[in-house]
Amino acid sequence: MKRLLAAPLALVLSVSAFAHNGMEHIMGTVTAITATSINVKNPKDGKTIPVLTNARTMWMRGKDMVTAKDVHTGDRVVIHASKVDGKFLAAEVELGSATVAESHSH
Repeated sequence: MKRLLAAPLALVLSVSAFAHNGMEHIMGTVTAITATSINVKNPKDGKTIPVLTNARTMWMRGKDMVTAKDVHTGDRVVIHASKVDGKFLAAEVELGSATVAESHSH
């Protein structure tokens, strides 16, 4: 039984470690989101960075997995992305805490 649990746990740990090694960190506010991309405005320079997403992109809020449908324009995010053919591809999108509007709408 221990051997059966060790392999998936090792895989999860290796993916977590890889997600932060050699990846670009893109932080800012979501300006647009589609089924295949997310645009993030950097608060420091005001530039908007397009980031591609795919079926392997992990969407997180804290330690909880969420989906792209949980992301809205105006949300704060940190994206861990790699460069693929000169474009950013998101491995993980970390959402900030719920916005004031969201917390009052429930």
